[in-house]
Amino acid sequence: MSDSDLNKADGCDIFFSLLIVILLLAGFFIFQSVTEPDQPLEVDNKTTKTRMEKIAKHEAIDSVYNLTIDTFHMDNNSSMEKVMSQVINQYTGK
Repeated sequence: MSDSDLNKADGCDIFFSLLIVILLLAGFFIFQSVTEPDQPLEVDNKTTKTRMEKIAKHEAIDSVYNLTIDTFHMDNNSSMEKVMSQVINQYTGK
C-alpha cells in the first residue's frame, strides 16, 4: 500500500514549485514594466525648423564638396586623355 506521509510530501513539493514559478513570473513582469522606456516627447515646430536648417546647411556643404570632387576628376580625366592621345600619336607616327 502507499504511504500517506509520502503523498503529503509530494503535494507540498508541487505546491512550492508552483509558488516559485508564480513568484518568478510576477517578478519578471514587474521588472519588465519598471524597465520599460518612456514614450518619446512630441517634436515642436521650433525643433523641426532647426533640424531643417541643419539639413539644408549640410546639403549645401555636401553639394560643394561633390562639385569639387567632380571638377578634380574631370580635370584629371581630360589630362589623361591628352596624354593617351599623345602616346597613340607617337605609336602611329602622326
